[in-house]
Amino acid sequence: MKMIVIADDFTGANDTGVQLAKKGARTDVLLNDRQPAPRRGDVLVINTESRALPAAEAARKVNDALRPYCGGEQPPRVYKKIDSTFRGNVGAEIAAAMQASGARLAIVAAAIPAAGRVTRDGACWVHGVPLLETEFASDPKTPIVSSQINTLISRQTDIAIDQLDLATVRGAALDERLAQLARQGGIVVADAELDSDLALLAQSIGRLATPVLLVGAAGLANALPSAWYLSERQRLPVLVVAGSMSEATRRQITFAEQEKSLGIIDIDVRALLSAQGAQACEEIAQQAATILQAHRHCVLRTCRDGDARRQVEQLCAELDVSRQQLGDRISQSLGEMTLDIINRTRIGGLFLTGGDIAIAVARALGAEGYRINGEVAPCVPCGTFINSEIDDLPVITKAGGFGGETTLRDALYFIEEMYSGK
Repeated sequence: MKMIVIADDFTGANDTGVQLAKKGARTDVLLNDRQPAPRRGDVLVINTESRALPAAEAARKVNDALRPYCGGEQPPRVYKKIDSTFRGNVGAEIAAAMQASGARLAIVAAAIPAAGRVTRDGACWVHGVPLLETEFASDPKTPIVSSQINTLISRQTDIAIDQLDLATVRGAALDERLAQLARQGGIVVADAELDSDLALLAQSIGRLATPVLLVGAAGLANALPSAWYLSERQRLPVLVVAGSMSEATRRQITFAEQEKSLGIIDIDVRALLSAQGAQACEEIAQQAATILQAHRHCVLRTCRDGDARRQVEQLCAELDVSRQQLGDRISQSLGEMTLDIINRTRIGGLFLTGGDIAIAVARALGAEGYRINGEVAPCVPCGTFINSEIDDLPVITKAGGFGGETTLRDALYFIEEMYSGK
């Protein structure tokens, strides 16, 4: 994730998010600040639903929403989406976003020229009418008391507020002025009457040496350089969980190994189910994560050759379990192991062979169902787990004995192609 947008209502979250999505960004909007974030997005938009709340509560919600994402070495850019007519807790939420993100400077550019909303001399105008003289001034929930933006913001924060007039925004000294403001810190209200004004402002912000808090509506979002929020697309590796003992599955793995960059981990089922099973799982998960982080497909294989089939009876006797109970324990361990691996690294999809394994992985990932999108090979579907830990990553399932020799290789190509051209 390269950018996080904090909005104070749902429609505002969407009208700003779409400006980024239409340029190719995978943009996910959360309906509230308690939902877990999807794993694969470029832009995360969180609706705090705080426009009509008391200012202190609105600030707390913004702070709570941002905190989990603002640590680390490369935190995402933060965009505080506000209403273009300044309804709501604009001052309190800007201050909270600055504190949570660590930004010393916030640049406020709320104009949407295409919608007739501009900033001139630090005031908000709507279709040529000062904001205080429009219907927004008498909003039943969040009435407006001034057309001057600094007045509206300063009602809820004591952070110093400066201004960029149109001459500065359009002039040669914009970079120098922004750099000066960045050094001193505070909030800056920027004039903008045209989309080109917002573009000039965004370009200049991008040349600053220090990150700033972006504050605006759909207009500024549309002006942002796509490199700020578009992640470089790459073909991510596939995790293959092969719990089937069928000869067909073994042949498919052998064939794929000849053509694809595969890392195969042969699982010692006896060790997996022993008293040291947790340690065995940890070692396998770490091995798999290392392979996947090197952008190689990874195969977890429980049956390397025909001897494994012949050892089933012996293992059942040792553990005093039936074949069904043995299969259930193996499947459950593999399901939990798959979740552990996914939590350690990024994958491009799952290939699950063996019915018991597929359902165990689905359960471990919290899936509520399987949405079929297509067919990779006869009787080999590709789809997604519904409401699972892996969002909408492709998942291919295959009965153990199904498919020809090339099935696994073809499935890996199929998932790789899904990442091409994005």
